[in-house]
Amino acid sequence: MGLRILKAALVALLALVVGYAAALGVGLVAFDVFEVSQREGANAMALAFVICPSVAVLSAVGATLWYWVASGRRAATSHPTAAVAHRGNGARVAAIVASAVIGWLAGALLQWMLAGRSYDAFIVALAVSTAPWIGAIVLGGLTWWLTRQRKAPTS
Repeated sequence: MGLRILKAALVALLALVVGYAAALGVGLVAFDVFEVSQREGANAMALAFVICPSVAVLSAVGATLWYWVASGRRAATSHPTAAVAHRGNGARVAAIVASAVIGWLAGALLQWMLAGRSYDAFIVALAVSTAPWIGAIVLGGLTWWLTRQRKAPTS
């Protein structure tokens, strides 16, 4: 039970950070697309101190509730001698390709948001210029690792 609560807290923390970053990114893009006036920075302060925290808290609560329900389900038990059907790799490959495309698009969005800026360090400029490739490789690799087939525990 304690490990389940710790994992739920980690899911909440991750969802809090990701929700804030996503709301900030969408808000900045919306400001640029709709040409919102930045007079005295009031809109940016509302985004950073009201909208983003609200979205972050809602995403953290939603993700924690989802994790709590999903982790409370018991695995279906089957007879040890029952035949187990082999799962196809089509869905796994589709998930890896989809996550790589999402990573590519996220990197391209980062490049678009940071267009025209100069950087003091070469490594920062390199990271921004290769952001689509980094996003595609990292998300594709993470999906590959999370969807790998695991051996059933023997008891």
